[in-house]
Amino acid sequence: MTTYQKVSWTVAPELQDLVVSVLIELGADGVEQGDQSLTIYEDQANEGWEKRLATYTAGLAILKEQGVSLDPTPVINESLSSDTYENEWKNFYHASRVTNRFTVVPAWEDYQKEQEDEKLIVMDPDQAFGTGTHPTTSLMLQAIEAVVRGGEKTIDVGTGSGVLAVAAKHLGAGELLATDIDEDAVKTAEENLALNPVASDVKVMASDLMKDVPTSFSAGGVDLVMANILADVITPLIPQVAPIVKPGGHFLVSGIYDDVAQGIEEALVGADFIIQQKMVSGTWHAYICQKQQEG
Repeated sequence: MTTYQKVSWTVAPELQDLVVSVLIELGADGVEQGDQSLTIYEDQANEGWEKRLATYTAGLAILKEQGVSLDPTPVINESLSSDTYENEWKNFYHASRVTNRFTVVPAWEDYQKEQEDEKLIVMDPDQAFGTGTHPTTSLMLQAIEAVVRGGEKTIDVGTGSGVLAVAAKHLGAGELLATDIDEDAVKTAEENLALNPVASDVKVMASDLMKDVPTSFSAGGVDLVMANILADVITPLIPQVAPIVKPGGHFLVSGIYDDVAQGIEEALVGADFIIQQKMVSGTWHAYICQKQQEG
């Protein structure tokens, strides 16, 4: 039986965005946010999990030294069986109306639409970060609502749970390729996409950013690329995306925190993208960018 290590810190609500960004930068796959706490789960079958926990605590200690009112000592640090772990996730996640149109629904919950035009995105959130409840994902869902009109040839880079791919298909996106860095991540995305019939034609493949995307797919350009990934990966991604987005096409990008936002903006403009809209939630930033028209 798989065993997980549950680690929780007491964190005030106004500090949670900052601390979440630090934990993710330090290697956490996902962070569960409570009213006054943040929790991560480490699979003990993964080599180096104890070292990662020490890294998280050390990172929070540095924040405290920098003046952030935070206790880096975990208030919970315990082992959980896989059954207990799954039940904890199920107790935490419920259907959440993330935008005007999108509601993210856990696979085990029987949820009925409240409005006719409400779009349900069914996820199994114990499998991957990206359930729609984190600010980086909700910003991207808002961006997708603003841009997708139907028929767009689309690439979802670092698809994670597949939540963005499902959202885009709900709004009529055309041929859609979703990528993630390894086969385990691909399997997770495929399982979540299978819960959403609207996304039945989404293709998923392993790729390190855009490196393994078939030229047969990107030939002639794509209308839309979306990426909700870690900030340090966005910088090398931009020059890979720029050549394949059609003039007038869009690049939606999220996962950017305050300290690096200026540099990301400069890289986007330098790659001939026009930043049409800056979106902010707490310390997180997202951008709706359009490729400059030729001539």
